Amino acid sequence: MAGFVQWLLSRRYRLIVLAAVLAPVPVLVFVSSALMTLETLYRGARNGVFSAAVATVVAIPLAWAWGVSPAGMALESGVVLFAGVGLGALLRRTGSLALTFQGVGLVCAVGALLAAVLWPEPGAWVTAILDGLAELARSGGATEEQVSSLAENLGPYFTGLMVAGIYLQLMAALLLGSWWASKTQEESQFGPQFRQLRLGRILGIPATLLMASSLVLDGPFVRNLFPLALFAFWFQGIAVVHAWAWAKRWSAGLLVPMYVLLIMPITAAVTILLLASVGLVDNWIELRRPLAGQPQKRN
Repeated sequence: MAGFVQWLLSRRYRLIVLAAVLAPVPVLVFVSSALMTLETLYRGARNGVFSAAVATVVAIPLAWAWGVSPAGMALESGVVLFAGVGLGALLRRTGSLALTFQGVGLVCAVGALLAAVLWPEPGAWVTAILDGLAELARSGGATEEQVSSLAENLGPYFTGLMVAGIYLQLMAALLLGSWWASKTQEESQFGPQFRQLRLGRILGIPATLLMASSLVLDGPFVRNLFPLALFAFWFQGIAVVHAWAWAKRWSAGLLVPMYVLLIMPITAAVTILLLASVGLVDNWIELRRPLAGQPQKRN
């Protein structure tokens, strides 16, 4: 992987073109953002902004290949690319993956709160998206009863799920981009910093109260923020597992089942809840405290 990163960075146009090509691809959006995060961490914020702007322009001709509006392509690509620059600039400024993790969560929480104030009930744009999903469900063979149930159950939670989706994309870009950047360093700090991810008390207290209140409340604020809090604690739970695995010298193969369970539809939800519970508990009683003072590098 270090060779690939060096190849990308040795000629700036390579990274720009790759980011432009990947920006419109739904499942690879985070990779495009991660490339801009890498660029910003390696060359600085100004160069990151320049590369993102050039990549946005490069992406416009791709609109014809995708059959979409050039203006829409420029807007979508610009948001994706400049988000990566923002992540890189924040990490470069703080020097801490944990603080950047908290910053991303805070920005998304503010967005979720604004959405709850502006759209306490699903708006026309949500209805339009749900109608599109309904058509996809019908084309897949779903009955009208199933389609109606989907729209009815998903509608109130759609904004919160969308915010959580954006958060996951940003976190994936942050982790991938910072991991790539660590390949340019003689002594990588990515592993030690990832194993110390935590929400902290300032964000952890309201997040815990929110998750507790969700058992009895169901307003727009709870619906919009609960998925975000869940996934924030989920990331912290994964960090806890990795910290213990590293400190106790567990085989890397022991972590594989955890990720397999996360990608299997039948077990993903339960595994996410379990890991989020680990993260929530760690935020209060510090499950990683017994590991303090243990070496971060292996012999």
